[in-house]
Amino acid sequence: MIPTTLPRSRFIKSFQWSGEQVPYADLEVKGDSFPFTWAEDDVLYTSAGDPLWGETKDGLDVEKFIGGPLDYKIEKINHMNEYRGWGGDGPKPTGMICVEGVLYFAVQNMLKAKKAPFSLISQHGSDVHIIYSTNKGGFWVPAFGNIKAPMFPGHHFGGMVFINFGKNNANARDRYVYAASPDQWDNGSNVRLGRVPADSIVRREAWEFLCAWTPAGEPAWSYDVAEAIPILSLHRQISQPEMVYVAGINRYLFLTWRLHTDFSGDDGTDLLILESPEPWGRFSVVHAEEYWEGREMNPYCPKIPLKWMDPSGRSGYVQYSGSWTARGQKANLYRSHVRPFKLELF
Repeated sequence: MIPTTLPRSRFIKSFQWSGEQVPYADLEVKGDSFPFTWAEDDVLYTSAGDPLWGETKDGLDVEKFIGGPLDYKIEKINHMNEYRGWGGDGPKPTGMICVEGVLYFAVQNMLKAKKAPFSLISQHGSDVHIIYSTNKGGFWVPAFGNIKAPMFPGHHFGGMVFINFGKNNANARDRYVYAASPDQWDNGSNVRLGRVPADSIVRREAWEFLCAWTPAGEPAWSYDVAEAIPILSLHRQISQPEMVYVAGINRYLFLTWRLHTDFSGDDGTDLLILESPEPWGRFSVVHAEEYWEGREMNPYCPKIPLKWMDPSGRSGYVQYSGSWTARGQKANLYRSHVRPFKLELF
């Protein structure tokens, strides 16, 4: 269902699937979420929540995707054995970015299970902290035991996703790194925007948040996250999103999804793809798809790995997770999938 509060895009005429979905071949390599970044070594780095393979069966890990969209191999870099807990009761991956060869990793649920703002059933997706690695995921700073409190407690900016700008963030619009955050993991309502100088990503005091608009229509910023205002509001239609800058078309793509039943992997999801000329909007609808890939598949957490985008910006691949339910696991769906797409511009 197309949100009636948003206009249709006048820049991107259509989004079309250009092939069928392709599940990862190894049925035992399971997990979800997969926030991607494309590093200077030409590797896609990511993390799986509750990976269910290797040493760790819950929490999260750090992985890399090596190869192309149809022949990639998933390798585990770090089991992250201190980051434990199933689902919303354990740390989960939310954002990753590579800047000047350094990986930055946003981890939510650092204070374990909480009530979600809009639902008694939905996962909360709050309490995020940023760690970093100078050796591509081999070790992370600070160590888990040295994290005394999350960098962004609560749900206001608790599910941050870094906005990636290409390989090693090479197409960055300015000296800042940007991040967007929903207010709960599934079926939330608002997205807020923050930014930080690229050399200060792990300094909480350096972060500022879009808090108002100037008379000229430019964003105004505040260092107080409590003053942040939504850049996008769609009541109960926003789940853990993806936002990337596509240099080939000079546009931002925003992907999100909605579960038909709060935190249910059995009743299907809707896919929503928006575009905007700036990281703060204005957002318009490119594609809306009800019961995306069907109820049994119940896909979620769509991503666009920028390494797999055509330089023209008019075609690429969406990567996403399959259902986490018992039915989904029996059907070997709780793992990475990719599907090709193409964009038609006006």
